[in-house]
Parts: sequence; C-alpha cells; structure tokens
Amino acid sequence: MNNQRLTVLVPSLLDNHFPLLKYAFQSKDYDIIMLQNDSKNLQYLGLQYAHNDMCYPLILIVGQTLDTLQNNSYDLDNTVFLMAQGGDNCRGSNTIHLMRKALKSAGYNIPVISLNFVGLENNSKFKVDIPMVFKSITAIMYGDILMLLKNQIEPYEISKGETKKRVLNWYNSLKSEILNTKYLHKDRLSKNFQSIIDDFKTIPCDFTRKTIKVGIVGEIYTRYCHIGNWNVEEFLLNQGCEFMVNGFSWYVLYYIDTHLNEDNPLKYGYMFAKRYFETIQDILVQTLRKNGFKCLDTYSNFKNKSFKYFYSECNVAEGWLISAEICNLSLNGYKKILGLQPFGCMANHVCGRGVYSSLQRKLKDTQIVSIDYDASGTEVNVRNRIKMLLDF
Repeated sequence: MNNQRLTVLVPSLLDNHFPLLKYAFQSKDYDIIMLQNDSKNLQYLGLQYAHNDMCYPLILIVGQTLDTLQNNSYDLDNTVFLMAQGGDNCRGSNTIHLMRKALKSAGYNIPVISLNFVGLENNSKFKVDIPMVFKSITAIMYGDILMLLKNQIEPYEISKGETKKRVLNWYNSLKSEILNTKYLHKDRLSKNFQSIIDDFKTIPCDFTRKTIKVGIVGEIYTRYCHIGNWNVEEFLLNQGCEFMVNGFSWYVLYYIDTHLNEDNPLKYGYMFAKRYFETIQDILVQTLRKNGFKCLDTYSNFKNKSFKYFYSECNVAEGWLISAEICNLSLNGYKKILGLQPFGCMANHVCGRGVYSSLQRKLKDTQIVSIDYDASGTEVNVRNRIKMLLDF
C-alpha cells in the first residue's frame, strides 16, 4: 500500500450518529465512507460468504460491504475496511477474522483493520489521535440530541417529514464545526444544544395526538441500525407510537466504566475522557429537560437508580446496560419495552432476556417483549410480536 490518501469503508451501525461521526475521522490521510446501501438482498449476499450460524449483524455487514464493492469503483490498492471491535468475550471479537475470510473468498484482497481501545490488532494502519477523540465526543453528543428530539417530535408533527428535514439541515450545519474545530468548549456546545432545541420547537405539532410510548433496548446493531432491526422505528411510527432509544453516549460511558478503567496502561486517559464526556452529557440532559423534553439521567445517576431494582457486574457486550435502560425507561413513562437482539446473542439473552421477568415484577405496569433477528426469521413474525406488545 502506498502513501496516497486511504479510502476507509465503514459499515452501517449508528443511523443517527454516523452522518456526523464520519467528519470526526476525516483527515488529509483518510477519506471516510460510511456505507448506506440497505437493500433487502444484503443478507442473502452475506450468507454466501458467512455461515448462517454466525451473528446476524456480521452477515449483514458482509453483505453490505460486498454489495458496495460490486457496485462502486474504488482504488483497491488504497482502500481498507474498518471494523469497530469491543473486545468482549463473544462472537463480536471474532468477526474481523471472518470478515477477512469473506472478502478473500469473494475475490477482494483489501485490508480489514480494527478500531478498538483494548489492545486488539495493535498493528492497525488506522491511527486515532487526540483531536479525533474530542471530535468524536462532540459528534456523539450532537447525534444524541438530534435523535432524542426527532423521536419525541416526529410522532406529533403536522407536516409529515418536517422533523427528518430539520435533522438533515443540522447535519449540514454541524459538519464544518466538527471538521474544523479540534476542541469545542462546553459553553459552545451548550449554546449549540439550545439552538438545536429552539429550531425543533418551531416544528408545528399536535401534542394532543394519542400515542403509545415504547422504549427500545438491546444489542447495539439491532438497536441503532435500521438494517439490523428491519426498520422497527418506521413501523412503530406507523402504529401511532412515540418511542425512545437511549443516547449512544450512555453506551460509551458504560464501556469506559466497565472495560477501560481496570488494568489498562491508558487508564488515566480514559478516566479523563469519562469525566469530560459526563460533563457534556450533563449539559445535554439539563438543556433537554429545562425545555420540556425527556431524557434519561446522566450516566452515574442512571447507573445508581437502576441498581435499586437489580444488580449485576456482567459487562460482556451490552451486559447490565440493557437492564439499566429498561429500568430508567420505565421510570420515565415508557412502560412498553422492546428488547432487540440477534438470535443466539448470548450476552443479550443472559443479561437481557434472563432478567426480564424479574424486572417486570419490580417495575409496576411494565411489559417487556424480546425480539430476535436472524436470517431465517420473517418480518411478519417480528411485527406480530411487536403488535402483541402494543395491544397488551
């Protein structure tokens, strides 16, 4: 590989955050391409090169990547595929090796590199510097506020599509700020949060419209990516629901808290990042609430409040975060909970489904329905299970 600018292909994961996160990593060395193709053929293409017993998100990622390579002309000598790895003791840590095998079998000899913070794949050609970290935090917080506002306004908008239009406008407005600013002061972020909220509050809405309030929890891909959850948010909107998906910053803080603060040579750096993240998250939560919008507590309070209803030290994958989000969503009025996970995702079945019945007994009037996504599953069955929750 020569010294030309790298084209970095990144598979779908965070629908509401990737449109901004890509600018955090854009540089003179990297041209970041967030994959957006989402045809229903992705899983069938993925199944040709990934075993059907593997994690369903991997099958979709393989299919999306191969579909992209087949339908676009990239300089393959200067193209790499970037896969984020949590380093957990589940199949999520092994997917990079399976991705390499799938690309090789399909005839593509391009590097698959890892983005991780736990020492996996140390020879990665993709290097993250301090400005990228701060830009990423900024992009995540903007993604959180835009997602939370969209989900609370869109069910009530009078002119269909207006909320999504505002979201796209803000993506364009915030692009240059993320690209050109190495570090955004918290006062600047606070001012921008308020400007975003002021804009969304001008959307004509009918808040007398009756809706069913639904909380969404579960595995990261099936929770945040419409490809992985078969457009569950669109389905809920069409069923007259208002839904809440907790912000991605809570997952990041959970990950730092449970994965990076022990026996890590960069422990103090991660502790500093956690404090900075929590400071910005507190501004986000307070700004939303003082303007009449719902938001779960900042991470520390969120964690302590949930542990009154259950306690677990399991931090594999989403671990106890799933149950913590169920508790906090229920306490915020979202009494119908959808737990989304790939079929056979053991971390989610043990730490999620394994405690659902206990949580339902402790959380008054809360119903939890578990939804499995798999290449052999059908959209009809998934939607029937969702409607069972809505009608109960």
